[in-house]
Amino acid sequence: MADEFFEDDDPYFQVADRLDAGEAPGKVHAWAAKQQKKAKDKVLRSQWDEALRYIGEEHPELKR
Repeated sequence: MADEFFEDDDPYFQVADRLDAGEAPGKVHAWAAKQQKKAKDKVLRSQWDEALRYIGEEHPELKR
């Protein structure tokens, strides 16, 4: 599904897409945290941080 607001490689979109597809929030969070650690660009790491915050807001049971 093409959406002008989101880009396919945007971390927030990737996280939201996985959650919408029914993937377990804990698995999505673990995957996103791993992607953030692998990101070499400061801006990309920041985008992953935003995506991780989104998961935490949508699924407060994951907050540690």
